[in-house]
This record gives sequence, C-alpha cells and structure tokens, in this order.
Amino acid sequence: MKSILLTRPLSDSLDTRSALRKYGYKVYIEPVFTIKYLQPDISAYEFDVVISTSKNSVKAFSQTCRVDDLSIITVGSSTMQAAKDLGFSDIISADSNVEGLISFIKNHYSIAVKFLYIRGQEISCDLKKRLSEEGFNVREVILYKTIIKRNLTHRCKNLLSGSKISSVAFFSSQTARIFCSLVSKSGLSHAMSDIVACAMSKNIADSLKSIKWKKVITSRLPTKESLIDIINKDC
Repeated sequence: MKSILLTRPLSDSLDTRSALRKYGYKVYIEPVFTIKYLQPDISAYEFDVVISTSKNSVKAFSQTCRVDDLSIITVGSSTMQAAKDLGFSDIISADSNVEGLISFIKNHYSIAVKFLYIRGQEISCDLKKRLSEEGFNVREVILYKTIIKRNLTHRCKNLLSGSKISSVAFFSSQTARIFCSLVSKSGLSHAMSDIVACAMSKNIADSLKSIKWKKVITSRLPTKESLIDIINKDC
C-alpha cells in the first residue's frame, strides 16, 4: 500500500487524509506546528474589503467580527471554501498564489478601496508592502501565530527510519522549512533520499532544497485539489 505523511495542523490534515484514503493511501499525520489564535481589537478599523491568504486567518477573523455582510478576496479555492463555511457571503477567489492575488487586485480594484489584510505572524510575501507600493490603501492585522514543534515524535522518526513512508506532502513553505529542520535535527536527512516530496507550489519546492529527496514533484496549480491529483498520479 502507498503511504504518505501529512505535516499540516491536525484539522487540515484530517480533511486531506479522507481524500487520499479514497485513492488507497495509508496516511500518517505529523503536524509540525500548532495554531494559536489571537484576539486583537479591530473595532476601530475602517475597510471595504478583506484580503486573506490562509484558512487560519479566516477562522480567526470570524471569531472576532461578524462576517456575513463583508466582502473578502481569498488567494485560492481552499481559503474561499473556509470563508463560505464560516459565513462570508460576498467571496471572490483569485484562484492562484500570492503573486496571482496581487495581480488580481491590481486588475480589478480601484486604489480608492480600503483593504484589510488578515494574516498570521509569519508570512512568505509582504502583501501589504507590495500593494502599498502600487498605491493601494492596505491595513493589516495579525490574527494568529504558529507554535513550532521542537522535535519529531518517536513514532514519526521510526516511520521515516524504517522506510514506512513513501512520500510527504507540503502545503506551505513554512511547513516545508520546519519539517526539513526537524528531520536534520533528528539525524534522519539520509532517510529522505528514498522519499518523494510533494509540493503545492514552486516556492514550497524551493523550501525543500536543504534535504536530498528521491524527487520533488510540484502540483500544476497551487491548490489542494491539484496537489492531491499529482500525488495520485506520481507517488
């Protein structure tokens, strides 16, 4: 049976596990960080449109504000679905990565629009800076932070060292960097030479270069559905 390791937080990994099991995968879960939601006071913020690049920012925002009458732009279909599930009704997805989201906003919105960028403490692209340089009015608020694990579990170490894992899936550059660091810390870098890394984007694939993998495959589109599709075809 094909086996794969998921590295996202538990709630996200459970959804992906269900999808991969349908294709006959033995799925293991090893979250490399947990999410802590913050409670900033944003009652005085003035904005017309919310921008989100992650499901966690949408979840955190919904705990702070009433969302059913707000407009939101999301980076992709996964974040869009999270917004829909949490009560947003006016949702637009750029269906791309952060670079595509920036282009989408530049092409479809006036600089008179006031944006609120909701995000985590760690980001791979300074979206506020990029849009501000284009003349857009963007205010940002940090709604959550990640708490990074210090070590891999003994179970995960045994799975990796015992050749029980054939592939590992990565949905963000952050999880890729953390996982590589934990693997190196555990002295298991050599074990990755028999494992396929499955990345959702080129940026994520680039974050895996500190480890020598059997191969690194990248999904055609930066979406969960596209990544699962390429995992099913190539892993």
